[in-house]
Amino acid sequence: MSFITDKQTIDDLNVFSKSGSDSIYHIFNKTYTQGGAALLEEMFRSPLSDHKAINERVAVLRYFQESKTAFPLQGNRFEEAERYLSNTDPRSRLSNQGFSMADFKAAGQSVTTLIEILQGLRTFMLELKPRVTDHTYGKQVEVVLALLATKELELIFADHSKGKISSGKIVEYDNIIRFQQRALMEKILQHIYHLDVYISIARVATERGYIFATALQRDANRLQLQDVYHPLLNKPVANSLEMTPDSNVLFLTGANMGGKSTFMKSLSIAMYLAHLGFPIAAKKMDFSVCDGMYTTINLPDNLAMGASHFYAEVLRVKKVANELGAGKNLFVVFDELFRGTNVKDAYEGTIAIMEAFARKPHSLFVISTHIMEAGAVLKERCSNMIFRYLPTRMENGKPVYTYTLTEGITDDRHGMIIINNEGVIELIKEKKQTKQQHEHFLADKQTVEDLNLQGKFKQRSVYSLFNHLQTRGGEQVLEGMFARPLNHPDQINKRSALFAFFQQGRVVFPVIRSQIESMEDYLAGGAGASLPRVAWGIFTKKFKQVLFHNAELLQLQAGQSVTVEVLQAFCNFFSELNEREDAAIYREQLDVALKILQDSRLQGILNAPEGQLSLMQLIRNDYVIRHAMISQMETLTKLIYELDVFVGVSAVAADQGFVYAKALPADQMVLDMEGFRHPALKNGVTNNLCLTAERNMLFLTGANMAGKSTFMKSMGIAVYLAHMGFPVAARHMEFSVKDGLFSSINVSDNLDMGYSHFYAEVLRTKTVAKAVNDSMDLYVLFDELFKGTNVKDAYDATLAVSKAFAENRNSFFVISTHIIEVGEALGKACNNLQFSFLPTLMVNGVPTYPYTLTSGITTDRQGMIIIENEKIVDIIQASEPVTTQPHLQ
Repeated sequence: MSFITDKQTIDDLNVFSKSGSDSIYHIFNKTYTQGGAALLEEMFRSPLSDHKAINERVAVLRYFQESKTAFPLQGNRFEEAERYLSNTDPRSRLSNQGFSMADFKAAGQSVTTLIEILQGLRTFMLELKPRVTDHTYGKQVEVVLALLATKELELIFADHSKGKISSGKIVEYDNIIRFQQRALMEKILQHIYHLDVYISIARVATERGYIFATALQRDANRLQLQDVYHPLLNKPVANSLEMTPDSNVLFLTGANMGGKSTFMKSLSIAMYLAHLGFPIAAKKMDFSVCDGMYTTINLPDNLAMGASHFYAEVLRVKKVANELGAGKNLFVVFDELFRGTNVKDAYEGTIAIMEAFARKPHSLFVISTHIMEAGAVLKERCSNMIFRYLPTRMENGKPVYTYTLTEGITDDRHGMIIINNEGVIELIKEKKQTKQQHEHFLADKQTVEDLNLQGKFKQRSVYSLFNHLQTRGGEQVLEGMFARPLNHPDQINKRSALFAFFQQGRVVFPVIRSQIESMEDYLAGGAGASLPRVAWGIFTKKFKQVLFHNAELLQLQAGQSVTVEVLQAFCNFFSELNEREDAAIYREQLDVALKILQDSRLQGILNAPEGQLSLMQLIRNDYVIRHAMISQMETLTKLIYELDVFVGVSAVAADQGFVYAKALPADQMVLDMEGFRHPALKNGVTNNLCLTAERNMLFLTGANMAGKSTFMKSMGIAVYLAHMGFPVAARHMEFSVKDGLFSSINVSDNLDMGYSHFYAEVLRTKTVAKAVNDSMDLYVLFDELFKGTNVKDAYDATLAVSKAFAENRNSFFVISTHIIEVGEALGKACNNLQFSFLPTLMVNGVPTYPYTLTSGITTDRQGMIIIENEKIVDIIQASEPVTTQPHLQ
């Protein structure tokens, strides 16, 4: 039975990473061969779930560690050998009837390399055999030697030992190795890759001081970890933990930045590596094998599924519940269970789910939470639950974190201290006298990711919504527009008017993508050469064609022919546009394009009668297009790319029913949006919003799944697109142009920097505060401000930060929260707030969501109803054995 896990767990633990340099896989990837690296990755993706298989792999790795065996072959020669073996085209087979010297030389080197690899492997295995006769690895040695003893390979070994290989033998061995015995060679290479992986992992274990865990049968359900730490940290603090069927649920608490997430990742990475049979960062580890593991540490919302952060948590718990209900023995980690909901629902949900988990003595659970009050209830109800916390002590008014696991439940609350130490409130309130000038509208990486703005291949990105273009150059222009929104009303309105011009005329791009690409390839050969040089080059191609059947001249003719067709099409296209009465908005570009296309030199080519060109005509055309007018062609090509964007984007606007926003100066302080929605949700519910100088902050509340995150993303995307001069998903929009847009919607922790989720939120708030401090006029979106801390700190911090931001009357702020009590206090302290919520309607006991913005502050709390509707507790208890009852008091 295979070990089960999923992408969320892999991502949480950073098993792999985009950069590769900060992943768990990278620690162990010290292989000498590419095949070894690929095999190592395959192993990482396939943990084991049988304690015998794990312990056998451990025994092999421990042997290579203790014997300090070095890789016996030249790893840098494998790439050549692998490339040679991958060529299975029969036409490449060498023949005694003749071959080119180049083919023979290349094949000879590859054959010689492979024979030397085989010879070295056999020598190594023969030396190793007597040492591992009674060892687990002895069987693999016997298998390898048997493969190497194949009759054809014995002949190769014998001939090779005589010295230089003859050309005839090269031909014979090429046939044997690449074709007759190809399957055999692949088996041998796989054993070499395994050897490479074993030796590399053993070396890592020695160099890093890692130890090998002992796998126990799954029925024991025990975990004993001594001094475990995170392998990616430079100066980690080690911790110990023991879990048994009588203590299989860990209730973990601790202040912000106390180290909960890092501890949970350390623990989970150790469990993952232990199920691989790999060495771990600890002093000792014994563990019962599990059927699988699931972690939930950095869980985003999912707009595509219509899932809020809370509902994403609920679905995650349900996924685990289904596996538990099916009788699986799991290792389960939840960091900050139900942090995406209000306090009451988080409290009730945490108790209900953890109590259900406690009824599963054959699985291990580690749950962290800021709802410390739930601990007292669970301590009374569940005898198999253990309670640990990571303490904080105060030194000179500043919190100091020991990162050392301690028995009990914490009551540390230092959220506001952290905020004050970072000087967030002071940054917001302190204004600089001079306003900084910025060339473009600013949106940082966090904002771009929150709103899913950019990325050609990123699923459901806003860029991909508009990328219905015909040219690669047009895509680059579109990317540039997305990367550099505008910050001047006149520039924005002019670009919007250009899009509207093409939309009103229902303009269609006059050529297809393949034609443009052929023209691009043809023009790429231009270099501004003289006519004699162009003629000499084409005469040379003609000579090669006649003597050697070379295709260069035919390619030149085809490229020129398509280019002429494209130029003719655009000549007609721009001439027709020029006849439109409303063409004034596009006049500048039209004049440039027509001047180029109506050049007498080019017109002579475009108006020439159809038919086969003579060689002299081909030379003349090539000289004019690719050399004499090369700079004009470059200018025209840029205009074509820009035109592609105008036509493509305006077509999307027409198809989707988007409109163009009117840009106003910053000091007018208006954001008026009617009927706006998320552009990726064609049938999404629309809303209205009007912010002004008198009401420039929106305090947004609503139950889980009511649509707060989608509302904020919809607004943020509309503001961003409006600053690009692009069409927006709305019926009407007017907006004051600002300096930038900052959002905080899906902020994750940062292990590399030592940031907890709460501290990441604090730093994000500080980033925005600094921008406000720089006298920037901004659009600011905060979704669930300070959801990564306890209730009291979340209340105090949300109130303090919101009040400070409210003093800025030159920016627009939208702040959503589950701490609805903050709203009443803000209403008394500030006179520039709007209070709106997204309601929940109960229909036959089931919550339904109209997603329509309503004035006021919500009192809806349906978190537990959602959990109950998903029947999570029932699912967990579906296969509940009788033996679970003694664990409940």
